[in-house]
Amino acid sequence: MSKVPIPHFVANWTATHSPTERRIAAALAILVALAALWTMVWQPMTRDATSLLVAQATDATALARAREMTKEIGELARAAPKAIPTDARADLDRALLQQNLRSAVTSVDWRDGRAHVVLAAVRYEALIGALEALQRDARLRVVEGTITARVEPGTVRAELTLGR
Repeated sequence: MSKVPIPHFVANWTATHSPTERRIAAALAILVALAALWTMVWQPMTRDATSLLVAQATDATALARAREMTKEIGELARAAPKAIPTDARADLDRALLQQNLRSAVTSVDWRDGRAHVVLAAVRYEALIGALEALQRDARLRVVEGTITARVEPGTVRAELTLGR
């Protein structure tokens, strides 16, 4: 059996001191080792465990909220009113009447579900308001358009293609 080499200063110290002093030194060495173990291992481990418990509680709350939101989204999707298809021609006529532009329309031509509308002379502000109302109320938007300034200030000629 081989012996573990003992450093020279430890061998000298143990040779010059009594067995009681050696026991006290051994007890102090064990206490220092336990304190180091406590500081370097146990405290970080308990600190990490505590932070993991806090993080787990936060994550559980977020997960519960996400599940509630998912359930609400599903309920809203099932309860959402279905869009009722309406007649685009009637919607266009109604929007033009509401905006007082029906008299400014010189021609309306329907091709491939799109309306080609010509307004010979209309105030620019009224045209913009009508286009907003058409998009909002009749769900008709400008697909293609040409707006030309007229001699009268603030009036334009508009050739528009409207579609859904």
